[in-house]
Amino acid sequence: MARTIRYGKGRASIEMDSTQRDLIMDTLRAAEPSVIKVLEDVTEKLAQQSEKRWLIRQPKYGDSKGSKFKHSIGLRIIPPYTIEAFVENTAPYAWAIKVGRDSTSNLREGKRLADVVLWTPARKSAQKVAEQIASETIKRIK
Repeated sequence: MARTIRYGKGRASIEMDSTQRDLIMDTLRAAEPSVIKVLEDVTEKLAQQSEKRWLIRQPKYGDSKGSKFKHSIGLRIIPPYTIEAFVENTAPYAWAIKVGRDSTSNLREGKRLADVVLWTPARKSAQKVAEQIASETIKRIK
């Protein structure tokens, strides 16, 4: 999975290359090691679970275009003081994939795949992330 760092949000965002990314990550880890560690761990776990549950097209409907393996994780820096972690599927059509009626999974027919295997688990884990960051910060302060 690709790790990226973006500065800004939306169309005006800038994606850093490898040397800039390494420099920024080292700085962030030095400044807030517990927060960055929690964000990296949670996004990595979320991406792995999403990739594991991501459905592929059945052969009778044509060849799969490989969206299962196009997950990306990273950090977004939004000035002045915001850091966001993100997980995305970079396939241009990933948002449109729906679970079919012939699916062998336990996902409901007609639901958007990205909503079910990526965004719903992300929303559910938000509170846990906040609690982990708080407990790590308290441990570091003590």
